[in-house]
Amino acid sequence: MKCFRLGTTIAIAGLFAIGFTGLTVNAQELKTMPEILEFSSAKMAAYKTWSADYTQNLNLPGGAIAVTGRMSQKLPHQMWMQLEMPMMGQKGKMTMILGEDGMMWQIMDIANRPQIMKADMNKVMSNTVSLTGGKFNPLDQMDPSKQWEASKKMYDLKVVAAKESDGQRVYVLEGLTKKGSTDKQIAAEAAKMGKMRVSIGRDDGFVHRMEMYDKSLTNLVSAMEFKNLKFNAEIPDSTFVYQPAADAQVTDITAMFEMQVRARQGDSAPPVPKTK
Repeated sequence: MKCFRLGTTIAIAGLFAIGFTGLTVNAQELKTMPEILEFSSAKMAAYKTWSADYTQNLNLPGGAIAVTGRMSQKLPHQMWMQLEMPMMGQKGKMTMILGEDGMMWQIMDIANRPQIMKADMNKVMSNTVSLTGGKFNPLDQMDPSKQWEASKKMYDLKVVAAKESDGQRVYVLEGLTKKGSTDKQIAAEAAKMGKMRVSIGRDDGFVHRMEMYDKSLTNLVSAMEFKNLKFNAEIPDSTFVYQPAADAQVTDITAMFEMQVRARQGDSAPPVPKTK
């Protein structure tokens, strides 16, 4: 069960991470946080596809976890990612596919024993939107403009530096969590995190690195990094399609995924009914 939870948590992290990542403006002229975020949103919205090498380092209560892999997205909502990470004391591989049909698959391979899980994002989306009165759509997390709006509500982002990452100059924004918010999501985030630091490409508008710190402002909780980025390359539709073998055992984690999404939103509604 720990394996399922870890995989689902990583999947959610991947889903939200993607959203962070297109106004034709000379990037060299941008000076303020609103200008940079508007540039990033506009630039990302103009890409039909993107792919990148991905790394994430998580400092969790049970110990540090390092995740590496490759991710691809075809706008607006198709995604493929293959990651290597520790699972149950061994090195495992997880493949995650979100297709045009809204079905998200997770195939976790531990010691050559695959475990297949699925989550119906159509149900997750429908139930979450219903409970929040249409205010929240989980797939909005893949929309950079909406993700940046959410980030501005949670953090007092400011421009702090300009440096180079993966051969490109980047803007660096940093912000502390805002206090005293009545918004459940912001309050839940502020209770756990103290600071966010993000590096945005001055040419491509993409998030090259994102760091999250705890309340001490010095202890790094999570660091995500994207390298070897490729934009608008042709990605076959078959990349985002998965069909398990007829005799494969598949676990439906739709309800679990929805509960984790709702928990992230600080929702206190009754538990989600079990998916049949």
